[in-house]
Amino acid sequence: PLAQRTVLAGILYKCRTGCQWAMLPACYGSKSSVHEHFQRWNKAGIMAEIFRILLAEYGEKVGVDAQWQAMDGTLLQAPTRPQKSATEGLGRNPTDRGRSGGKIHLHVDGQGIPLGVTVTGANVHDSRLIEATLKNSREMGGWFLGSAVRHLCLDKGYDYPRVSEEVYVNGFEEHIRSRGEEVRDRWRTPARRWVVERTFAWLKGFRSLRTRYCCYLVNFMGLLYLALACILWRKLV
Repeated sequence: PLAQRTVLAGILYKCRTGCQWAMLPACYGSKSSVHEHFQRWNKAGIMAEIFRILLAEYGEKVGVDAQWQAMDGTLLQAPTRPQKSATEGLGRNPTDRGRSGGKIHLHVDGQGIPLGVTVTGANVHDSRLIEATLKNSREMGGWFLGSAVRHLCLDKGYDYPRVSEEVYVNGFEEHIRSRGEEVRDRWRTPARRWVVERTFAWLKGFRSLRTRYCCYLVNFMGLLYLALACILWRKLV
């Protein structure tokens, strides 16, 4: 039987390189064994638990910057269309001629450390994913609740009255640049939302997340949680 450390190394190799399971190097064992362990661990929530544990360790040793937070989404191409695409986090991408696509919606602290994430179809607007993403952040430890004053930075795509109410109900003070608003006093009001874009750039370094080839949402979430855990691990070491 394969050692669990060897299996995890093989899954990390897959996550980092984006290769097919059949192309895993022989040093990680047979691709069927590694893939079977990967699916079994996903169903048991192991990948999410790894992320949660590392986030807790980061919060204790370094500290989460909960005062200024940001949230945004990024689109992914998904050249696969299962029968139940909506339940598997896939949908028609309105910016890519209606092709199948997905979306990663991410919540980060003031330093770009991931706190929570949700995955939906590309046809779901970012402004409708705030509650779901904050719910995931609570499940991962609720570290965003560590500050008495919490600011949430959002882009113009969230400029809706219902978003303002939802942000307020969740205990945040919103910072949304309205449509048509000119940039004034740049030096007095520094940009704080850019950290979430940088975190997305870190995620795109994992080639398995650049394009979604996973038909099933649970498998893609497993790779995503593992990539977020790697980001936390780098910050810790």
